[in-house]
Amino acid sequence: MDYLQSLRMFVKVAELGSFTGAADRMNVSSAVATRSVASLEERLDARLLQRTTRSVTLTEAGRLFLDRVRAIVADIDDVEGGLLAATGVPSGTLRLAVQGTVGAGYLAKLLGAYTARYPLVVPQVIYADGPISLVEGRFDAALTSDYYPHPGSVVVRVVARSQTMLVASPRYLASVGSIRQLADLDRLVMLSHEDGASAAEHDPARRWLDANAPHATHIRANSSDMLRRMALEGMGIALLPASIVAEDIDGHALMQVLADTNLPSTGLSIAYGSRRNLAPNVRAFVDFLAAQSAYDSLTAPIKHDDVALEEGA
Repeated sequence: MDYLQSLRMFVKVAELGSFTGAADRMNVSSAVATRSVASLEERLDARLLQRTTRSVTLTEAGRLFLDRVRAIVADIDDVEGGLLAATGVPSGTLRLAVQGTVGAGYLAKLLGAYTARYPLVVPQVIYADGPISLVEGRFDAALTSDYYPHPGSVVVRVVARSQTMLVASPRYLASVGSIRQLADLDRLVMLSHEDGASAAEHDPARRWLDANAPHATHIRANSSDMLRRMALEGMGIALLPASIVAEDIDGHALMQVLADTNLPSTGLSIAYGSRRNLAPNVRAFVDFLAAQSAYDSLTAPIKHDDVALEEGA
């Protein structure tokens, strides 16, 4: 692994606190990741990381080095992105901020199909646990629900929609008895999304639950995947996008509750900084998401065809 890649590996290990995690993100083996950082430490004649069987932490030298190297690597990536933009070849790092409402399983499939088409692009996915700022986080784009309150300075496109479903495990349903009408929800445990007050007030699923099960016990989490896991563990009834729970329903791990009820839909949006001068990797990703929208909903199989990005979008 060359020197620049060793620097990138060191930054990734420091950010994740794990050689295994960094290796996975950079598509190399753990052994390669370990050797890469070791060669960097040998070159600098300084220990950058303190390794134990349970954790990886920065030494004082590592903290000083990381502060400078992270900015240098980011600048190099920016320069490379600018040069590649002139050639129109999607390549380089695609840094994505992702809201907790976006299902990890669906996103992994989508990114797998995208990188199969554009193998020179290296996605970096950061699940946000607070407000998303493209500028402060140095993100190329953000994937969020369609209700997320982005600032007016960014471009936001809804690229797919999914119907929500009330779901629970067979074990939980067996323990609570028959559920025949909405009023029955008030005596049960509801699993619902919580993503801060500013987003919650715009969340149609949250509003539906608050209106239709106001007296239920509400367990909240800021991750749709966590809510899904809670439902699988028999902790209550979750209102989740079909894109997240379709496979669980097909496999009978979860069952749909009150299937005839009119429930809100949810959308997947992409936000990016400018309509003009998009880097090729960002433009290709927006095109790819638009292709999914043109094909079907979030529950459809990932499509590998591209459609052109709309003029001015």
